[in-house]
Amino acid sequence: MPRWFYYLLILAVFAPIISLIWGTQQEMVIFICSALSLIPLAALIGRTTEDLEYYVGPTAGGLLNATFGNAPELIIGIFALQDGLISVVKASLTGSVISNVLLVLGGALALGGWRWGRQFFSSRDAGQYSAMLVLALAGFVIPFFASLVLKDQGRIQAISTGIAVIMLVVYVLYLALHIFHLHWRRRNPTLRIAEKRATVQQRTISDTAREQEDEENAEEEEAPVATGGLSARAREPEGVKPPLWWLSASLLLIATLATAWNSELLVGAIEPVAHQLGWSTVFIGLVIIPIIGNAAEHSSALIIAYRDRIDLSMAIAAGSSIQVAVFVAPILVLISLFGAHPLNLVFQPLELVLLALAAILFTFVSLDGESNWLEGVQLLAIYVMACVVFFILPG
Repeated sequence: MPRWFYYLLILAVFAPIISLIWGTQQEMVIFICSALSLIPLAALIGRTTEDLEYYVGPTAGGLLNATFGNAPELIIGIFALQDGLISVVKASLTGSVISNVLLVLGGALALGGWRWGRQFFSSRDAGQYSAMLVLALAGFVIPFFASLVLKDQGRIQAISTGIAVIMLVVYVLYLALHIFHLHWRRRNPTLRIAEKRATVQQRTISDTAREQEDEENAEEEEAPVATGGLSARAREPEGVKPPLWWLSASLLLIATLATAWNSELLVGAIEPVAHQLGWSTVFIGLVIIPIIGNAAEHSSALIIAYRDRIDLSMAIAAGSSIQVAVFVAPILVLISLFGAHPLNLVFQPLELVLLALAAILFTFVSLDGESNWLEGVQLLAIYVMACVVFFILPG
């Protein structure tokens, strides 16, 4: 967690104080303060879950990361559902997926490729990410085409609920597989070194210095957690333990509560701010909220790519997209059944096109196990195109 994130934590109390003193008369200030406060709060949640993994082990740690990894998106979605902002919820889900695949991964590939030329990653792991992204796309496309045939909203909701349950089951199995793989690698360091050398063999003779550095660090590095984050043990220097478990748990609880409060204020200010700026609420949900909610992961992916660890950057970007698509979205569908505004998985055609482009481009980029800066620029270009379209289109 960068040091400057800690200074932004003071914004977490600004928006609540302003709302208590001036009420809803300062929507713009509340929106900006609450939005910016989610950046350090998301980073703090991620850090504390990684610290707790040191004490509870990889299995429980993976579950913690899965539960709290995308807490801002989940909490914002819950409050938006309460306010009946269904289009904002769907736009934020779509925006989170495409921002991670196109913006985060594109920026990481461009930055890492600019510094190192070519970078290498495991095409096998990338293939698993691609399969999960295609599964998520299927979970969104099938209800859309079903809605073209069925006009009964009750049946459409039933289809969405069934698909949500199926995606959750697959995500649990996917998470269990990665946790088992992580546990197996930790107990078999020779396997970890062999896998690393298999990736290194893809490199050319001109990359000899980087090969030696990767082989020396192979025993110290851990595999990325299934949700895209880094293992706490991998991020901690040798011999340095994270804070006491009760302190990490307390920080996690405080950060989650602060995220909930600021998310409620943020959602309440979306419509007034959109009216003042002349923006559509869909644009705010698809572009602004995902960038804010994933800012901590965005910075981590860029920094890691700059250090020539594009495989971890890809794990962060793809893992976060998968988590939003097959965990956060189904959870919101099930939660909405207990409220006044049920959520289905029928997205707008343009949103589905962007999701399909993100899944297809990720697959093409990851086929050969290597990347360059041009591939990153191409992903960024498509993301900017999407932002332009949704900025101009009315809500």
